Amino acid sequence: MNTARFVALCGWLTGALIPAHTAAATSCDRQPVKPERVQILGLDMLVNGVPTSVYGLEFAESPEQVSDEFRAFWTRDAVPAKGQRGPSGLLLTALDDTCHYVLLLAPQPRGAHTKGVMSVMRLTGGATRHLIPDSAVPLPQGGNTVSDVESHDPGQTGRTWIVDIGGDPAANAQRYSSLLTQQGWSTVAQAPAYRLDGSPRVQGNAVALQRGADRLDAVFSDRNGQTEAVVHATRSR
Repeated sequence: MNTARFVALCGWLTGALIPAHTAAATSCDRQPVKPERVQILGLDMLVNGVPTSVYGLEFAESPEQVSDEFRAFWTRDAVPAKGQRGPSGLLLTALDDTCHYVLLLAPQPRGAHTKGVMSVMRLTGGATRHLIPDSAVPLPQGGNTVSDVESHDPGQTGRTWIVDIGGDPAANAQRYSSLLTQQGWSTVAQAPAYRLDGSPRVQGNAVALQRGADRLDAVFSDRNGQTEAVVHATRSR
């Protein structure tokens, strides 16, 4: 599972688990299993409107041992924790008052260190404000937004949407580019999008546009006969 799809799954799980628990946690910095290595993937983020941090983790233990430690940690504090195994690996979740922990452990070769991605979401219940508002970037028409992630970095804000649309990627890319052009965006580039593995295979269609301090990059690719659009907006501050 790629990071964007994992983040989308985390957002869905958040909505599913919000009413489940009201314990006494006040900060979202608890560590149910101590990793050997930590990589910060995102600290100051909004995932589907929810404040979120995402980390890449590596553990010395097997996935089963990590799962046992994860559940034991929360059981000691009577915090609900669940585990689910699927094609993407082992998914562990816990809801500690306003803090929602999701740990995805990818399938590992026997004897290898366990690698995973953990998101920590703060379910504040209050309204959140995007630095790139919805009104700043029109999304492809007729699509279903799967994921909406905003990250805040020094001097720059980025917001990424994953949108599922019916129809052909090339036609959808052309329609989207025309829509933005009509709204005052200038086309910077329009070209085939190649796979990230370095092969010459075309993954879909890419467009890049600019309007004022806003930069927009979008990739339209085929996903089981439909179009998946990844739209990324960047605003300088």
